[in-house]
Amino acid sequence: MTEYDKEIETFIEKQDETEFNLGDTLDVKTSIALIVVTFLATQSAEFLKGNPPLTPCWHDVQLASVLCLVLAGLLAILELVPRKYNLPMAPDDFLGWVDKLEKYYEQSPDPKQSTADAKESVLAEIHRRETEKIKIRFAKNRRANERKSCLIEWLFRLTMAALVLNLVTLVRLWWQG
Repeated sequence: MTEYDKEIETFIEKQDETEFNLGDTLDVKTSIALIVVTFLATQSAEFLKGNPPLTPCWHDVQLASVLCLVLAGLLAILELVPRKYNLPMAPDDFLGWVDKLEKYYEQSPDPKQSTADAKESVLAEIHRRETEKIKIRFAKNRRANERKSCLIEWLFRLTMAALVLNLVTLVRLWWQG
């Protein structure tokens, strides 16, 4: 395997690892947002209990906030649903596969092929197949993370809308208070 091939494989592996780790990062962000959603929902529940009572207009504002929070909560749950990420081959499986490749290339019908040539053929096959697997794994994990990112974006928008509605309600209660 050439130095160029090694650099390409290293780059692809790093991208794959980054994409895999991004899934965890997105889940952490969603968990934090879910805490905020829970706090705001508790706050809206207190407002709707009516102590002091809200006017019909402010009651409707809080109903809008609750609707945003319910949708945000549902999006958070959808984002946190466990996804099946493609993972690299287990070490035992990999070593078993390499062993089979070595036996295959050692039994080559070409009498001119040396043991060193057989090992080079094994390395080339490992590189080729692993690079293909990484690219497939990366594409699948990327799709999962794009979906998660979209859900988080809408979760954030809905949570921000509810936050603004709750803050406006707080200011109104303070002002009339």
